[in-house]
Parts: sequence; structure tokens; C-alpha cells
Amino acid sequence: MNIASRTSAPGWFKVAAIVAIIWNAFGVAMYLSSVGVFGDPTQGMGEAERAAASSIPGWITGAFAIGTFAGLIGSLGLLLRKAWAQPVLIVSLLALLVLEGWIVFFSGALEHFGLAVPILVSTGALLLAWLANRAGKQGWLE
Repeated sequence: MNIASRTSAPGWFKVAAIVAIIWNAFGVAMYLSSVGVFGDPTQGMGEAERAAASSIPGWITGAFAIGTFAGLIGSLGLLLRKAWAQPVLIVSLLALLVLEGWIVFFSGALEHFGLAVPILVSTGALLLAWLANRAGKQGWLE
């Protein structure tokens, strides 16, 4: 892409990319917290909650990691207006759909936590993948 096409992105695009970075940085912090980087993630939980937390399959933890880190990296790519942001954000979306699908259909957590977070996370990832796709088609990415 030439310099003229790089300047054609609307102003809201940069704001959206910055919001996406903040959103995904929060997701990465939640992931790191869930695996114990910031201390015992089960501290303060009752016995039943600890059992539920310890029963989370490793592949779900992996989907959480891939979804959040890819989301953060892809959002940085959007801010930098790089074409590689599009496939990275699609990977993030797919990983987060696996995670949220497991939470909704298999974990039993809905009784305690409801649908709000799975819907919010899935919608956010879907919107970012859509934004990256639109940015690619509009020539805002190089």
C-alpha cells in the first residue's frame, strides 16, 4: 500500500484499535490470573468451586491463552494497520468461541455466573474479526 492509502482510515479506527488493545490486555490479565501468575487463583473459593476450577481441561486453558494473546497481538496489529492482524484476530475469535462454547454447554458454570460474560467476550471477538476484515477490504491495512 502507498502512503496515501495508509492515511485513508477514519479517525474512529485508531480509537477502536486502542479500545481493543485495552479490552484484550484485560483478557490477558484474566488469563494470567486464572493460571496463577498473580497468586493462587482458587484463594477464597469454597471446596465445590475449587473442584470445578481444577476440572477445567487443559485444552480449554489453551484456548483461553490463544484467544486472549492472539486478541491482544491482533489488536496491536490493527493499531499499526498491519494486514496480519486479520488472520490473528480470526484465530482469536475461533479460540474464544471454543472457550465460551465449553463454558456455556459443558462446564455447568452458567448456573453460577450466567450468560453475560460468554456473550460479551464472543461478541467482542466477533466485532474485532469483523473490523479487521472491513479494514482489509477498505485498504486500511498494509
